[in-house]
Amino acid sequence: MKLTRLEPQRRSKRRVSVFLDGAYAFSLDEKTVSRLELAPGAELTEADVERIVRDEQLSRAKEYAALLLSYRARTEKEMQERLARKGFAPDIVAAAMARLRELKLLDDEQYARDFTRDRVTIGRKGKWNVRGELMKRGVERKTIEAALAEAPDELEVARELAAKYRRRHARLEPEVLRRRLYAMLARRGFTPDVIRQALEMPDED
Repeated sequence: MKLTRLEPQRRSKRRVSVFLDGAYAFSLDEKTVSRLELAPGAELTEADVERIVRDEQLSRAKEYAALLLSYRARTEKEMQERLARKGFAPDIVAAAMARLRELKLLDDEQYARDFTRDRVTIGRKGKWNVRGELMKRGVERKTIEAALAEAPDELEVARELAAKYRRRHARLEPEVLRRRLYAMLARRGFTPDVIRQALEMPDED
């Protein structure tokens, strides 16, 4: 079959309509047309067309992935789900993700370490909370546990939170204060053992 015409689309300046044997066949991004050096008069086989369309889909998938990563880091599961939801075929999703791994743009181990550090030190969350959030994001259990093992001391974080809470609610009865402290730390994902130790430690001036 012959590539008879390349026509810029009116509604999307970056898209080009491709005509084969005089009839509209599909559209491509102008970058794909340039990269593949497509021009009217070229003879294309069915295999050529399949390769061109696949190249276009893969390019779009990688661009969409880059857009997602510009907002925040993603786990492999999150990226896979977003690409599939966008309508990309399984083989395109797999190829795009393989490329992202090569470029170290998808790295669940690094993601888990960064996420854990930020949640504990900035978000003031306990490891139990962090573990649950990482599991929801599809990170493997062994990767999560390795990240938690490297995390900052959550007992110190819990102690600081408890001290701040005590100062803010100093007028409460001791038993009421203790119950509320326990509930507050539990909501933040600290384990009963960590909470107990934090409540037993004296506040620092």
